Amino acid sequence: MDGNKKEGVSVKEIEQFAKKHRFEVFFCLMFLLACIFGILGAFSPGWSVFLGMVGGILGIILPAKAGPMIEKMIHFVFKQDTTMQIIFGVIGLILAAVLPFVIFLIIGIAGGKAIHQMVSSMLPK
Repeated sequence: MDGNKKEGVSVKEIEQFAKKHRFEVFFCLMFLLACIFGILGAFSPGWSVFLGMVGGILGIILPAKAGPMIEKMIHFVFKQDTTMQIIFGVIGLILAAVLPFVIFLIIGIAGGKAIHQMVSSMLPK
């Protein structure tokens, strides 16, 4: 047996990863919670699918409004200090658990805007 072989991940390594990739970790947790509570929560999963679709349509039809709205939200969070960013993250996680369909609406809007932007860049000019 090799004494240098390491099994598992230490708590310190997890903390360092979370600090380095805090936004990715936050969004993954938020999407996971929205999915779980969208299926198991008080509201029908149909509402999450419906509002995701509505958000996608709004993002495609109104990309000039959707883009700046999302950018303003992100810039507002980035202007805050780390403590406030963590507080906003916790609020986002609570929102994902209590009102998951709102998260699906925002995901739909961002996805619709991204699809519109991708298609627009591929069209001949």
